[in-house]
Amino acid sequence: MKTVTSKTLLTAIFILVFSTVSFSQTIGKIFSKEEADKLFGDVIESTSMSLCDFISNINQTQNYVMFKENNGELIILGDGRKVLYPVGKKVEPEEVFALFSKSIVVELLCLSSGDKITVEKRKEHLTVTYGLNTLEFAEWCPPNCP
Repeated sequence: MKTVTSKTLLTAIFILVFSTVSFSQTIGKIFSKEEADKLFGDVIESTSMSLCDFISNINQTQNYVMFKENNGELIILGDGRKVLYPVGKKVEPEEVFALFSKSIVVELLCLSSGDKITVEKRKEHLTVTYGLNTLEFAEWCPPNCP
């Protein structure tokens, strides 16, 4: 009967630990506004928020920011689908939101300047524009909710 060496045991533990850890990826990609208009089509509907209010809302979440724009109403969710804006808004579990990594949203804010941020509904896309840059390539939650 063979004995298990500490090297073999350590390797097995290493494989087990890293097979259960999910390495997060950044969700979203930043485009120039001009490129976004060409790639994703015209804006059908949009809602804007002051930069100060926007930053205040996304500071309430750590990893993800989700957006929905519908008939002039903007809804922002954070981690665990917690409603960040508007305060007290109720959302159903089956309501679909565009999900982005908070890190890419913050990167968008660092690339441009302005006093408002705009969430835009396009034909098949939801985009977030600040200054001359637009964020897209969201995941839809559900079904892809972290």
